[in-house]
Amino acid sequence: MVTSSAHGSVVVVTLNRDEKRNALSTELIRELGSALDDAQHSARAIVLTGAGSVFSAGADLDENEFQGSFFDDFFTVIRALRTAAAPIIAHVNGPAIGAGMMLTMACDIRVVAQSARFVLPVGDMAIGVNEWVVRTLTELLGGSRARAMLLAGAPLDVDTAVASGYATAGSFEHAMELAELVAGKAPLTLRNVKAEFAPDLFTAAEREAALRAPFESDDIKEVGRARSEGRPVLFRGL
Repeated sequence: MVTSSAHGSVVVVTLNRDEKRNALSTELIRELGSALDDAQHSARAIVLTGAGSVFSAGADLDENEFQGSFFDDFFTVIRALRTAAAPIIAHVNGPAIGAGMMLTMACDIRVVAQSARFVLPVGDMAIGVNEWVVRTLTELLGGSRARAMLLAGAPLDVDTAVASGYATAGSFEHAMELAELVAGKAPLTLRNVKAEFAPDLFTAAEREAALRAPFESDDIKEVGRARSEGRPVLFRGL
């Protein structure tokens, strides 16, 4: 239900349950967590997308996924997306509903196709949301739109998502080009930036260490060497 493919230093992770509109079952969520963990061994950037015409229709209602361990497993994956060393770019190839939209919220960059739209129908499903959902949605969209989505179930279309800064419009190829640009940057700097975007998931000591690491790395010396030798910089994350 989740497939991965390597393209140089970029790994594409695909929600591959098109017959169910990529609805999130407990099994799929656990497979996604494993795929993200495996990608960390080789990826400098990760692209997360959905098979077919839908990114994800959210939790699988046919399998009653609101019960059991689904939410614990789901927010474990949300944490993995936010703390992954490699930046994660969501290519939202179609509708992202409920938990599907939350997956995109946890990614570092969102690139959206014209067929994409976002809905968080929590009031229709009688489910709760935690502080991360409210805070993140407010940061990415602004308080007014966040309240409209959570309280009224108002949809977010592509034009509004782009205009608000939530996402960039583009094709899968554009998402891959962006991922390749990201993959060429200094890995320790990117880890530092990601830690600062998720301060609730890192201790003060961890964030301080992540800040100091680039300045103490060989990569910062490599910048000078490359300039003096007139060649591209080759970052190794060391």
